[in-house]
Amino acid sequence: MSTAGPQQWQLVDSRDEIVTLLTRLAESRQPVTLTRAANACLSLLLRLDTRNDRLNFDAPPGGFGALRKHAVLQAQARVQGYGLRFTTTVDALEQDGTLTTWMPGSVEHSQRRRAHRVSIPRSMQIRATLFPLGGSPIRVRVTDLSTQGFGATLRSESARDLHPGRVLDGAFGLKDSAFYAPITVRGVRQHDGSFTIGGEFTSLSSGDRRAIEREVVELERYWRPGAQRRVSPLRA
Repeated sequence: MSTAGPQQWQLVDSRDEIVTLLTRLAESRQPVTLTRAANACLSLLLRLDTRNDRLNFDAPPGGFGALRKHAVLQAQARVQGYGLRFTTTVDALEQDGTLTTWMPGSVEHSQRRRAHRVSIPRSMQIRATLFPLGGSPIRVRVTDLSTQGFGATLRSESARDLHPGRVLDGAFGLKDSAFYAPITVRGVRQHDGSFTIGGEFTSLSSGDRRAIEREVVELERYWRPGAQRRVSPLRA
């Protein structure tokens, strides 16, 4: 079964993670849409003042003259292909025309799946092992696979150590080979008492990528009506 995957937003409320995401936004120089009621303008996040919990935005054409202190703004941008949105409150209009707002207490982070992914039947019980730096290995059951990443389920006690943006090593096995690859967690969700994660392969050799492509093709054959259901699953 193939899926394209809608864009899903993940709430991030850890201060360290918020600072990391906003720092990437500032460094990327990507436009930020600031919206209040029906009015929207494009700006840039110029810098973060983490000591005073402030953000400083560049003035768009026409400036911020219509804004007042305590006005609530909705901010949205894309950084390295990922969505970022948050609510922020105006603190001051600066003499140089820039806008200072308060650091948000939470942000939402999203990824739209770029690669074709294929679901893995539950009967296969495909598993992999993730290795967080300084932590215990985490066993997961892989639920879907693409050349760029995978989805998986895991126990709740293991999910506490995972959050979007965290990088781990992963051990994966295919029919004819096994490989280790760094992965980046792109989403963590809780549903009916269980947790699911989305992971992206951050470094694959050409040989490993070809092996995953072959695995995806075999899984596609499994899902075709009337096809002989012989699939060589991941093992780890």
